[in-house]
Parts: sequence; structure tokens; C-alpha cells
Amino acid sequence: MIFIKKLPKIYQNTIDKNINNNKKTYYIRNKTSEESLVSETMTQDQIDSVLDDIFNDIGYSFNIPVIIKTNTKTYETSLITRTNGYLLTFDNHKIRIDEIVYIQRKNP
Repeated sequence: MIFIKKLPKIYQNTIDKNINNNKKTYYIRNKTSEESLVSETMTQDQIDSVLDDIFNDIGYSFNIPVIIKTNTKTYETSLITRTNGYLLTFDNHKIRIDEIVYIQRKNP
């Protein structure tokens, strides 16, 4: 016959105060990327250097998300190719490089 030894009870502290864990939440709004794009413009040389970095980088260009701002529209997409002064995007948009005001790699 096996005898089991009785162990002492574990100390349990009494809770004297009201606990409100996770009852309060705070929301901090940072400047979004679209709001910061409004005031920024780039020269044509800067745009060409960003495009060269994207297309000459290791890996495929369509795996790199970018934000492109033209005079009329903002695109959040990936680039497929650059030919004859145009960019072809993953969303099947054809954007003239001359019309691009700002381009940036999007942070994942």
C-alpha cells in the first residue's frame, strides 16, 4: 500500500483592491503616410534613383510594396516593369514616370 504525504497549502494573498486590467485603452494617431505625402515632392533624378533601387535590388520588384503619388492619384501597389517612360503596376495600372511626384517603398 502506498501512502501519499499531505503537502501544506500554498499561500494565497487576499486581494483588497479593485483590479481593472485592460479596462482603459488609449489610441494615438500618428501622421499617416498619405498625409505626409501631400507636402513632399521629389526631383526626377530622385525618382529615377528610387526606381533603380527597386528594380536592381535582389529579388523581384513585385514583392516590394510602394507608394506612388501623381498629380491626380495615390497608388499603393507593387511594380511589375518599367518600359518606355511608363510603370506597369501589379494592379494593372499604367503610370507615366513624368507624372510621378513622389515614390517611396512602403514599410511592411
